[in-house]
Amino acid sequence: MAYLKTDAPADVVETLRQLEAQADECWRALQIRYNLSNTSVKWAIGHGQPATAALSRRWTGELSTAVDQAISAAADYSHFEVCFQGFHKDRYAADVLAPSLIRFTVPGVERDRQVSAYQKGMRPREGRFAGQRAAQPPQAPRVAEAFERVLRGCRQTGSLSFEYGEPWDLWRALLPECRDRVKALARRADTLSLGPYRLDEFNELYVALIAVCAAHDHLCFRWAQAQRVYPVESAVMVRPVQEWADVLSKLSGVAPEKCRAMLSDLTFSVKQSVDLHVYPFIPLNGMNEMLALAPPFPLHSRHDENILRVCSQRRQQIYDVTSLEKQSEMLAAARVAGRRYGADGPIQLPNPVPDIDLLAVDESSSTVVIAELKWIRKTVRALEIPDRDADVLKGIGQLEAIRAFLADNPDYLSSRGLLPRPINQFEHVHYLLVARDHWRWVEPHDGIAIVEFEPFARVLEQSNNLRDAAGELLTYDWLPVEGRDFNIQYDAATANGVRIESPVFYSAALS
Repeated sequence: MAYLKTDAPADVVETLRQLEAQADECWRALQIRYNLSNTSVKWAIGHGQPATAALSRRWTGELSTAVDQAISAAADYSHFEVCFQGFHKDRYAADVLAPSLIRFTVPGVERDRQVSAYQKGMRPREGRFAGQRAAQPPQAPRVAEAFERVLRGCRQTGSLSFEYGEPWDLWRALLPECRDRVKALARRADTLSLGPYRLDEFNELYVALIAVCAAHDHLCFRWAQAQRVYPVESAVMVRPVQEWADVLSKLSGVAPEKCRAMLSDLTFSVKQSVDLHVYPFIPLNGMNEMLALAPPFPLHSRHDENILRVCSQRRQQIYDVTSLEKQSEMLAAARVAGRRYGADGPIQLPNPVPDIDLLAVDESSSTVVIAELKWIRKTVRALEIPDRDADVLKGIGQLEAIRAFLADNPDYLSSRGLLPRPINQFEHVHYLLVARDHWRWVEPHDGIAIVEFEPFARVLEQSNNLRDAAGELLTYDWLPVEGRDFNIQYDAATANGVRIESPVFYSAALS
């Protein structure tokens, strides 16, 4: 029988404790304990052995075997981390099927699974809200020519390595495409202060960084095509920190001292246990004078979210200010989306009633939308979910208080010129919690419902009738459908003799 931790008998809890402790010891069998990799930063921090001499970057059969072992072990162990964290926070139920076999399940209804899939980036395959995969643009002629020039100058330095000079023309040719990529990902205001630099300056540095990474990544690929063997010993870029700062400063136009500050923020430290998408630069000595970088991590990261996470760990007071500004940024975007309905806010109500974040009205369809906006920080670990869920439920409670106040005072908004008539004279009144980045399913009740910001803004902007817009949102057709857009299967993982089965969401491929 599957139990949440709070409902589990004492003997089941103890069995799970012992099995978790046994699985946690799986790192002991690893041959690699002296270096950092994205397979498990946790192991590197907790059990890594510092190198006593300069690390060789030669690739050997022994090293290849050890790396394959570490990757396999960490891939399995990652399922254990998620499931046991979820179990301890009553997010996962556990069923001990055999002395060393546990099946984890996620309680909830179909809608909970749809919300979970949505938050994992899955979208409908069909209909108005169908997800669309952006077409890969063809390589610009200037970029293609620059790559060919650099390739002609590449030199083989070993059976698994090559080198080339500083390809400034290639880097600069890649900048426009990289800038478009960064702009597409960035969601926070350029003027946001992160302490020693602003977000727009960090964005420019990241444009330069991914240009350098994209160039190296593709050159390695092209070299492998020509030589029929991947240059694994050259795959990781290694430079003194001052060289990194000089190159990125020249490419980005950001002052060298600010580039040094950003590099420091992006450099891995044993004090933080976050993956290499957040801290992609790895120090190769104790003074952080030599930094290594694997191109795939910057190329596949959400740079704006990651640098804010860094700020939350290293400059908490500054991060707190940036968090307060999220609300005004989200409100400004919502006002723009709902401008045809006079969307405005915040609107102050008498204490202790919460303010109305956004009010939109459509006289022609006799519809009012009152929205509470919540931009909630994404979770990176299962144990963070309960706190984020509490923020969602707080928003529902605020809407309930607003609804109760307006039911008792139906002319409050009209008497202040915010509505053309008392709210109880409108045929359709919707109280919406509009969440961004993290939300949970809450069953609609008494005109109160939860929606996500992306479809909310899109529907408001594209509609001509607020009643129809609200109705379309509340069909939840913008959520992916199980069996059509995603599937859940129980994948097995093993760590140190303990075996688990856990639910994994798989997206159906977009055509």
